[in-house]
Amino acid sequence: MVNLSVEIAGITFKNPIIVASGTPTLNEDNMLKCIKAGTAGLVTKTVTYARLHQLQPRPRFKVIHPEEIVRGGYFSLYSIELMSPYDPRTWAKHLRSVKKVARERGVVVIASIAGRDLEEWSKLARLAESSGADMIELNLSCPHVEEEERSLMGKVAAKSGVIENVIKVVKESTSIPVIGKLTPHGANPLDLALLSEKAGVDAIVATARFQGLVIDIEEMRPILWSGFGGYGGPWMVPISCGWVARIALHGVKVPIIGSGGINGYDDIIRFLAVGARATQICTAIVTRGFKVIGKILSDLEKWLREKEIEDINDIVGKALSNIVPLEKLDRETKYKAVIDKNKCVSCGICEQICFYSAISHVGKHFMVDHNVCDGCGLCMSICPQKAIKLIKVT
Repeated sequence: MVNLSVEIAGITFKNPIIVASGTPTLNEDNMLKCIKAGTAGLVTKTVTYARLHQLQPRPRFKVIHPEEIVRGGYFSLYSIELMSPYDPRTWAKHLRSVKKVARERGVVVIASIAGRDLEEWSKLARLAESSGADMIELNLSCPHVEEEERSLMGKVAAKSGVIENVIKVVKESTSIPVIGKLTPHGANPLDLALLSEKAGVDAIVATARFQGLVIDIEEMRPILWSGFGGYGGPWMVPISCGWVARIALHGVKVPIIGSGGINGYDDIIRFLAVGARATQICTAIVTRGFKVIGKILSDLEKWLREKEIEDINDIVGKALSNIVPLEKLDRETKYKAVIDKNKCVSCGICEQICFYSAISHVGKHFMVDHNVCDGCGLCMSICPQKAIKLIKVT
């Protein structure tokens, strides 16, 4: 048997998958579907007293390049999904109702909260704990909160320099662990992680989605709801992993929960390898349904068995020592591109994109002039036939 359990702030999760705050955790029914699908934890859709953020625009979802979902390629989820549509009292009823099943299945329930001022943060924290939440997540990252609202929630809280006060008041108002979710938009997640740790947070999530704007060039206006929206997808994984790695390498001691674009088991491995203890997923469920949780778990366990890894915690941080800083990158070894004539179909792409004019058509084939080839690797990377390789020359 492979041990998939991980520990965050003294609480054990039966596997490293936590469903992030969003539509998949909208209400009791959806949260029960998450539990049935095999998640180890779930974060409720953010509760707030702000009526503006309870009322949902319609339509509010747009998948960019949906055909790539089936092909396993890069797509984006663009949306203006706001916070919980329920008032705090009704939201608490959903939380209490799902808690019994969660306890029976060993699933950790995390309450996401967002206050417009410190008093609301405190009040919501107390409500979450009294309703049975195991942990609290601070929504310091929502891409939809604008500075004009002058509130202390979402990405505005992080940018306005009040993150320490929010954490302090919530910690004083509750006895359960507190998680801070970091924004990558207009802020440095490493700085936010350091501030959060200093303020006493028990764990951090790195990172939430960006804010974006998709323009219809025929209509010359933003699509659908005609405003800004959250923007994320599988393409975010390298960006989010980069922040997790920087936070871990900088010596932040509190557990890191990786988030941002996870679409398969391999993404979870990537996050753990750079220092995350667990991961949050949402877009994969929105675009592929709740069953994706079980699929990812099955694939993850299979990979660990094949690698003869008995405990998933053994891969946490394994890649950190292999990250080479800029000043130590290899600038001495030289490489040259070589084209395999048997694989080359003379499409000419390599010639078109070579910035060193090293590739030209000679007879029936393309050839590389090694006197000018820089060995940059672009042609090898882009060749659709995989007909180019690099060879070391010094």
